[in-house]
Amino acid sequence: MAIVKRNGYWFIYFRPFKDKKIGVKLLNITNKAQASQVEILITMACRSGDYSGLESVSKEACIRMFMNQKWELPPDLCESFKPQKELTLWDASKFFLTYPEISNNPSLWRYEFAIARLVETLGKDKPIKSLWVPELRSYRDTRLKDNAAPATINWEMSTLSKLFGALIESRLIENNPVRLLKRLSVKSGEREIYFSFEYVKQIAEHTPDWFKALIWTSYYTGMRRGELIGLSRQQINLSRRIIYVKPDQTKEEHPKRIPIQKELVNILRNVLKVTCLGTDRVFLLQDKKGVRPIGLETFKNCWPRACEYLNLEKPWGRFHDLRHTWRTNARRSGVDEQIAEAIMGHWLKGKSVNDRYGRISDKELLDAIDKMTFDHGETEIHVSTPRKSSSQKR
Repeated sequence: MAIVKRNGYWFIYFRPFKDKKIGVKLLNITNKAQASQVEILITMACRSGDYSGLESVSKEACIRMFMNQKWELPPDLCESFKPQKELTLWDASKFFLTYPEISNNPSLWRYEFAIARLVETLGKDKPIKSLWVPELRSYRDTRLKDNAAPATINWEMSTLSKLFGALIESRLIENNPVRLLKRLSVKSGEREIYFSFEYVKQIAEHTPDWFKALIWTSYYTGMRRGELIGLSRQQINLSRRIIYVKPDQTKEEHPKRIPIQKELVNILRNVLKVTCLGTDRVFLLQDKKGVRPIGLETFKNCWPRACEYLNLEKPWGRFHDLRHTWRTNARRSGVDEQIAEAIMGHWLKGKSVNDRYGRISDKELLDAIDKMTFDHGETEIHVSTPRKSSSQKR
């Protein structure tokens, strides 16, 4: 048995049923004595089968323990888990993001972004049972008018469908209206984007310093925003010029090694000088309030604000289009196709056994990135829509 504190939270490690040792994160606990009391109460409840005596903090921890272990909730806990007030989208979202299949999913960061957009558009206090097909169609229309890509909207609807599914499994609701909607055609939102170096520089100059580092790291590596936000200090080796990305940080669920372009070395060296207690993240938000991990809302606002300040013609490019630009620069620089795909994280898809087991050395990766050049023409933005197409050159 053990009680430890990590990242500001108390954790208990114990055997509630005398067999398997498990760990539980405790919320709203301020000291070790309180954590010890929760451990005793949960252990007594589990071994006696009587959960009625658990107070609110212990009961919440016990429910979360059962859900994390994918155990069936005892009747007493099922009753206590039912919300006393009407379930809102915000309450359902918080429940969904802690659901075992979601909280342990490598795509958690993508679900978080989708949830943030759903809550922003539909409203935190929206009763979950009031969401039905007409409201969901209205949501999609609103997002299309905001120039969101159909693929992005489909992902948001898929996330909402998973949220409904989690609530149904927990007997909180009975129906999933998302299943009654057809997916949008992604052909109508296909994007062909290329950013010139000057275009990227122009946008970066009108963003906060902490966000500039994210822009240039994505521009020189092709990394996704989720991979960047989740990057820890131990994953960067500046002497070897390699970034190591773990499987649970990638969309493909495969590890990858990303070579660090020489211009990026000093940028990352400066980023690593800034630290924050309680986290080993590389990229941190810095403002008048201090230094802290980057939040979803803060991240998504910087790029469009710069575009708006510069009075750029719509449709605007997006942060993710830096990844598309890297791929184009790699091809136009003559980088080997397999090496470029390995750096991006796509190369396992559709490859033969011989291809998959062909080891690419660190030297090959560094030779490829040193060969790359990063300015191959004017900015081009082409986004297909159901109504019209837009094309820009700068």
